Amino acid sequence: MEFAPENTLLADLYQMAVTAGPQVFQQEALKHLERVIGFDRAWWGIMSPGKAGFDLLSSYRHELPLAFEEHWHAVKNDDALAHDVHIQPRTTVHFNRQDLHSTPGLADLNTGHDLSQALCTSVFLPDRASFLFISLFRSGVNARPFEAGDIRLKQLLTPHLYSCWRTNLLADIERTRLSNKWQDKASAFVDSRGTIVYADGAFAEFVSQAWPAWRGGRLPHGLIDMLASKGASSIKLPIGFYVDQQQAGGLTRLDIGRPSPLDKLTKREREVARGFAQAHSYKEIAAETGLSPATVRHYLRAIYAKLAINDKAELVRLVDRHELEFASPLPVNGAFSHGLDVDYLGNG
Repeated sequence: MEFAPENTLLADLYQMAVTAGPQVFQQEALKHLERVIGFDRAWWGIMSPGKAGFDLLSSYRHELPLAFEEHWHAVKNDDALAHDVHIQPRTTVHFNRQDLHSTPGLADLNTGHDLSQALCTSVFLPDRASFLFISLFRSGVNARPFEAGDIRLKQLLTPHLYSCWRTNLLADIERTRLSNKWQDKASAFVDSRGTIVYADGAFAEFVSQAWPAWRGGRLPHGLIDMLASKGASSIKLPIGFYVDQQQAGGLTRLDIGRPSPLDKLTKREREVARGFAQAHSYKEIAAETGLSPATVRHYLRAIYAKLAINDKAELVRLVDRHELEFASPLPVNGAFSHGLDVDYLGNG
C-alpha cells in the first residue's frame, strides 16, 4: 500500500511516543503500522555480532510466542538473513519463502512457526556494533508476497519508528524526573547485557556510590549478577539503596534510590496517611477506607510512631515528598543516553 499524504500515521506515532508507556508503545506502533502494511506477526529488538552468530540484546515479539525466540537462539548460527540485514543498514530487505528456508536452521525455525514472507530493516546504533531491527512477517503457505509499495513504505517509516522509540524511552524517564528528584531516586533503561540505553542525570551518581570504580556505559558486573540472580522486582544493595526492575518493551527499566520512610507503613496505613495529607477529615478517611473513625485514629497513632513524627504537618511533608504523581508528560530534557544519542533522522 502506498502512503497517502493525508494519512495520520506519522502524527499518531509521534503522539504515542510521548503519551504511551514503553510497556505498550511497540505493540501500539505495530498495530498502527499493520493498517498500512498488511502483516500478522513482527519482531522488534536489538542485536549485535557475537562470537557465534548474533547476540539478542532486546526483544519484543508481536503475535509470536516465546518459543519462537527460544528456537531462534538454538539456530542463530545458521541465520544468514540476520547477516544480510546487518550489512545493509537502513535498507528494507524482502525475504520470500525460499529465502526463509535457505539454511537448515532457518527452514526449521520458519517452518515451525509458519512464516513465509518477511520485511526486515536494521538501524545501526551509534556504537556501530549493535543495531535495532524491525521485522514484519506474513504467515501461512499461501501468504501474499510483500509488494514494492510495501517495501518503499517500510523504508520510509523505519527512521520515524526508530525516532519515536527513542523519544518514548526519554519521555518515560522525563515523566518521573521531578518526582525522582524529590524522592531521591533515579531511573534508566538497560538491555539484556546491562548496557544503559537511557538514564536520567542522577542514575550514574547512584551507581557510582555503590561501585566507586564504575565508569559508565554498562552496569557494574556485580549489579548485573544481582539483578539476574535475584529474579525479583526489587533488590537491596549493600549500601542501603534499593533497585526496582520491570520489563518495558524488550528492555528493563531500573529505578534506584534510597528507601522511603513510608516503606515502613502497611498498605492500610499508607491509605490513611495519604488521606490526611490531602486534608481529609477522620470521617472522610473512614468512609473512603471502610474503617471507623476510631480505627482511623488508631492508625494515625501507629503512623506517627513508625515515622517518628509528632504532627500532621510533618506527615503531609513526608507524603508530599515521597508520593508525588504526575498525570501529564513533562518537557523532554535533562536525561542522558549511552549509545542512542544520535538521531537516525539526522546524520547518525
